[in-house]
Amino acid sequence: MVEDEVQFGPFVLSPGKRTLTRDGDPVPLGSRAIDILACLTASAGKLLTNAEIIRHAWPDTFVDETNLRVHISAIRKALGDTKREPRYINNVPGRGYTFIAAATPLANPVSKMEVRKPAQPTPAERRINARVFGRSQVVEALSERLLNVRLLTIVGPGGIGKSTVARAVLGRSSTEVVWVDLAELSSGELISTEVASKLDILSRSDDIDREIADVMEERDICIVLDSCEHVVDEAALFVESILGRTSSARFLATSREPLRAYGEWVHRLSPLELPETGTSASEASLSPAVQLFVERAAACRGGYRLGEDDVVHVVELCRQLDGIALAIELAAARMDTMSVKALSTSLKESFRVLSRGRRTALLRHQTLRATLDWSYYVLSPVEQTALQRLSVFRGWFTADAATAVLADPEDVVETLVAKSLVVAEALSDTTRYRLLDTTRLYAAEKLMESGSHRSIMLRLAEYLSSLFERGEQELYLASMDDWSEDFSQHVASLRLALEWAFEPDGDEMTGVRLTVAALPLFFRLSLLDECFTAVTKAIAYLDAHPDADERRRMKLYAALGWPQMRSTEIPEKGINAWTEALRIAERLGDVDYQLRAIWAMWVDAINRAQPQLGLECSNQFATVAAGSRDPADRIVARRILGATLHWLGRHAQSREILTQMIAEYDALPTSQTTRFQFDQRITARIILARDHWVLGESERALSEAQACVEQAISIGHELSLANVLAEAACPLALLAGKIDLARDYIALLKDHTKSLSLDVWHCYASCFQAEVKLWEGNAPGCLEELRASMAILDRAGFVLFKTYFQSVEAKALAALRRFDEAVVKIEEALAHCETSGERWCKPELLRIKGHLVLEGGDPDGSALADVWFEAGRTEARTQGAIAWERRFDPSLPWLPPAFGADGESEIVDLPAAEPNAPDRRALH
Repeated sequence: MVEDEVQFGPFVLSPGKRTLTRDGDPVPLGSRAIDILACLTASAGKLLTNAEIIRHAWPDTFVDETNLRVHISAIRKALGDTKREPRYINNVPGRGYTFIAAATPLANPVSKMEVRKPAQPTPAERRINARVFGRSQVVEALSERLLNVRLLTIVGPGGIGKSTVARAVLGRSSTEVVWVDLAELSSGELISTEVASKLDILSRSDDIDREIADVMEERDICIVLDSCEHVVDEAALFVESILGRTSSARFLATSREPLRAYGEWVHRLSPLELPETGTSASEASLSPAVQLFVERAAACRGGYRLGEDDVVHVVELCRQLDGIALAIELAAARMDTMSVKALSTSLKESFRVLSRGRRTALLRHQTLRATLDWSYYVLSPVEQTALQRLSVFRGWFTADAATAVLADPEDVVETLVAKSLVVAEALSDTTRYRLLDTTRLYAAEKLMESGSHRSIMLRLAEYLSSLFERGEQELYLASMDDWSEDFSQHVASLRLALEWAFEPDGDEMTGVRLTVAALPLFFRLSLLDECFTAVTKAIAYLDAHPDADERRRMKLYAALGWPQMRSTEIPEKGINAWTEALRIAERLGDVDYQLRAIWAMWVDAINRAQPQLGLECSNQFATVAAGSRDPADRIVARRILGATLHWLGRHAQSREILTQMIAEYDALPTSQTTRFQFDQRITARIILARDHWVLGESERALSEAQACVEQAISIGHELSLANVLAEAACPLALLAGKIDLARDYIALLKDHTKSLSLDVWHCYASCFQAEVKLWEGNAPGCLEELRASMAILDRAGFVLFKTYFQSVEAKALAALRRFDEAVVKIEEALAHCETSGERWCKPELLRIKGHLVLEGGDPDGSALADVWFEAGRTEARTQGAIAWERRFDPSLPWLPPAFGADGESEIVDLPAAEPNAPDRRALH
């Protein structure tokens, strides 16, 4: 990343400091957005493609372009830029972005009163970014080996430099790298979930490994599984599962022992080469171990050169440490307060207890433990206690978090940073900390020995609960860039705290509180698998302890009901959970959760294509909303009523209600995405667009759908984007005969839902893709894809579009001259309309039934067809459905234009539709 400060207009960007100021005042901007802005300003005046910017901002992770658009929107907001009249960032649609203002590099200002020393990187950063000592031949050999094997494991004791070598190897490769740090996982069962998260595959599927394998087969990816030793068995099973399902996927693992997986190539990493005893300073300086020590000592002291007086002690010290890189670094970090001789003597005395058999792998581990013992026992009692307590954090933690678990937090964390036992990273607005893995494991043992483990875990759980409870609205409503702190950094510690809380020696009620408090974070980060594991445990505890906390039990059941909004795997559990949540909410008089539950039941009714039942839920929602103190609830009630009327075939009434609802909703100060999953304005406009089309205004409908897509992208709300694509953009483009536009929307829907837990909408995308195949003259392909996806939707109870998809299936069968089967499908669809009240596409079903009778070879087909055609016209006129009525023009084809009258595929060039004439492209 470019480190030089740049000035543009009143702004100064300091990438190295990760800050942006305006006229000297700080401008809040997220870390990722800073990276993107630095990339743009570094190439001011040049068009950067979306792919180029993404590679810069997310070098080790695959993300889709929606993420980029969200961050660009945040940057524009911070700069006061607008899309209509951009002053700084101009968008070239479909290509990328250009920074159009003049960006002037600034020299590093040096005050006359103060000369600033260059900021020193943290120990962890030095290990990653600095020269790799004594490993060039190993790196070169492993780089070549990685081209020819699919699983390469770098094995060696803790602290020897396995991860450093892995990064050096991958730095020479052009392969896309996805780095997965397993050290933060408390259980090997989370490996698949963690890898899927890194690949942006956040699915509720029972076979996550299959989805991972599919992604890896499509892209040239090498997945790094770093620090496998504590989950080595599960890691081996996971790798074998993926390799068995793919032909080109590759893994690079680091571990203290081999995975012993099929096809594994193991490289045992040796310690750094050591000098012989009695060598001169120049000869010793050729040793990688000595080189590492001298570099780290120089960084610690602000300068150090190996002289003849010190060489004997440095050589002895490096040999005592067995050439283990981490141990050498820890020793060198003491050079600020100790001489080399004193350091070597102190280290030697510390080893007297654990120095037996240092040449075996196990005792080399003890050698590292001895180094940690030495570091630990030179700490003051306060520092020792602090290190023990900080070991409960997995991954990064903040100063506030440290304060919550420490008895005497003042300055002790920074003292531990100075002694290389805690790593610090300065961000634009705060500093965060973490313990190296070996240090954390060591300190955790000391905490268990102290007898304080339970009390400190309680402090951690209480801190996280309070943090998430205070940030509930922020977690729901603000973009991730606008979060006051990076809540996602607490996920690793949250996992640990929840695991402890529900263990026999834990505190289950604390686990209940923490689970409920963390719900917004789980949902916002789409960590659904982990969320529902914790929710299930918490509900089990509360169900076994009646009246312990009914309000939290209500919230947990509501959380358990959420998957039915998007998953095809658990059709019954979701609605049962919402039913229980409603029962508790009614008993508690909680209007908010009554509305949430009723809304969910309405969604379930609509998804099951039961609009008459949906109307009952809509009326129940309106009744409860009338007693709510929030005026938004009454507006949302009109939204779901308007949507229900559309599916009932009352389109004009639906459009009138939704138009009024949108006007009232726009006057509200905040959106209602939080409580009802979707942005309510976008959801209303989805049905409004559909109403426009049915009422004969095709172009207006398409324009409304496109505006909804753009709005969903601009607010960065994934569920709303998937919803508008599935329910408006894709089907309306097909109904209007805009096949190229439909292809674009379907591709976006498939891409967007592939990496999220949105499997229902992914199935919808496949159904729309099947209809495109019918337009292309591929009736067999249409049937195959349509039936496969419809079967999944049927099993899950998501049949909102089933009658329409049955009409597509019937036309595909007719194109293959299988009229009897086609008639059965249409009759099934019409029977459902009679029992459910669904009428929105009934005229089309009647029209197709007439054509099937006419073309099916019945001697009385013409007369019978006229009966069906007349019934369809009557239904269309009753609904005011001008678009459906237009399709009854006898001069127009009833099959897609790719098929001739005899059902054989042909290419037909259709003219553009007249503004007020039937669109022949829509008559399929």
